Amino acid sequence: MIRKTISLLLAALLLLSLLSASAEEEVSAAGENRICLLCGSEYPGGACDACGAVEGLWECFDCGIRNCLPACSSCGISRQDSVRKTAACGNLLLAYPAVRYLAARQDAAALCALAGYYRSGVILPRSPESAAACLEQACEKNYGPAFLEYGRELDRGDFLEKDPRHALECFLRAAELGVAEASWYLGVYYAEGVVVTRDDARALEYYRLAGEAGDPDSWMSLAWCYAEGRGVERNIEMAVSWYEKAAEAGSAMACDYLGYCCMTGELVPRDPAKALEWYEKAAALGSARSMMALAVACEKGEGMEPDPAQALSWYEKAALAGRQDALAPLRRLSEKEDD
Repeated sequence: MIRKTISLLLAALLLLSLLSASAEEEVSAAGENRICLLCGSEYPGGACDACGAVEGLWECFDCGIRNCLPACSSCGISRQDSVRKTAACGNLLLAYPAVRYLAARQDAAALCALAGYYRSGVILPRSPESAAACLEQACEKNYGPAFLEYGRELDRGDFLEKDPRHALECFLRAAELGVAEASWYLGVYYAEGVVVTRDDARALEYYRLAGEAGDPDSWMSLAWCYAEGRGVERNIEMAVSWYEKAAEAGSAMACDYLGYCCMTGELVPRDPAKALEWYEKAAALGSARSMMALAVACEKGEGMEPDPAQALSWYEKAALAGRQDALAPLRRLSEKEDD
């Protein structure tokens, strides 16, 4: 009996030493303080100052059970796998503790995500400096998406200070690391002559690289090049085929433009009924411009019999989607309906 008790005590001490060693490894990886996996707060140890959770407590992403050990007592998923699933779940509030936890351990994807929190002002205060620092740390790890995001911010100039030359460097590095969308940005820079000499042929080459990697924006750009004869001989059939490819991939902009072409006769023979089909696809994908086009078509009877009730519905949807020019006809048709 005494031997059994001593064995159990030794086993318990061994388990505690392993858990302690694991905790020490995590702390050394993250710095002096811990990150609470329930609320994302930083705390010195023991229990979280913000939510009171004991050190090491985490909630399983798959089954919702709370655990202190490295694997879930219910489903067996490891803490690390659960944390990564939580960080990538797409819910900003739910993902935050996991993102902060992984970012503290210099995980490149989590650092990019943390930069997004600083940009949006969700949970964390808006801070260009903190966002830039997160992206720079992720770039130091040669993480392609970080170079792309940093380049975007420097290109837009609405959050970080605009710096197209530095943005170009970021896009070049992201493209080298296999990020397709970065090649599209490089194509735009050469097409527009931004900090480089305008070169339509080189722009087309970058669009092709991105397009071959499956980037729908690049299919739109390739279509434009063929339609305008930029960097390649003008070819309307090829332009339309690229627009259709982008539309089939779910590009609202491509569906909307094909609707415009069919309604006006640009690039293709005029076909109002076909235009309405494209506009409806674009509207289903969230295109406010197509909602407005459908409202006008329903009111005027373009490609269909006039339908004021349907027009009213589309004007309302367009207004809710942010089209200010839908407000006046919406009021006008609403007043007619009341009469």
